[in-house]
Amino acid sequence: MLYEIYTRIAVGAVLETDATHELVRGFHVSLGLEPDASLAEVHARLLEQALKHKRNVDPRVRYELEFERYVDERWDIDCAIGGVSDGGVDGTRGYVFVGIRIEQWEDVMHDHSPHLSGRPKTLAKGDLSAGSDFLKHIGPDHKKEIDHAGRMRRRARKEIDLDAMKRVRSLPTREREVYWALIRWLVPKPA
Repeated sequence: MLYEIYTRIAVGAVLETDATHELVRGFHVSLGLEPDASLAEVHARLLEQALKHKRNVDPRVRYELEFERYVDERWDIDCAIGGVSDGGVDGTRGYVFVGIRIEQWEDVMHDHSPHLSGRPKTLAKGDLSAGSDFLKHIGPDHKKEIDHAGRMRRRARKEIDLDAMKRVRSLPTREREVYWALIRWLVPKPA
């Protein structure tokens, strides 16, 4: 299947499932919808509220930007949506990663193992270095982003980790420690 794949490198932790469901319900209520509103209703409301010059933005992009704004206003933290969904946060097949975003990129490609995106991939110390197997797996198209994340990790890791830990500490997460992770959000591409 052809997917739009949104990849993020971030430092932080995954929200607990119950907290993710509560966060999504709160997001729906902030839009003036019922807590259990469908994704189609959310996309329709976001289109209604969009400025005239932003009406032809992809609904998935609009959803992500508004959801990130909502999370940032609520907790003063970055977030990344992960897993497989139809263009929104799906707490059963996906997750929300909170912390500090380091780098991001987008692709449209076939993914033969979408189930592997159900959890973030922890990045080991050497994964962001030149010549690593991880870099070879990602491919040369995103070398610039990986190099930037590698420089951030080498030069400011302590500061980034401390800031992420301070921001995540009071949130309902599964982990007590923050970590560097690769988050992938797969959205099926319409035919």
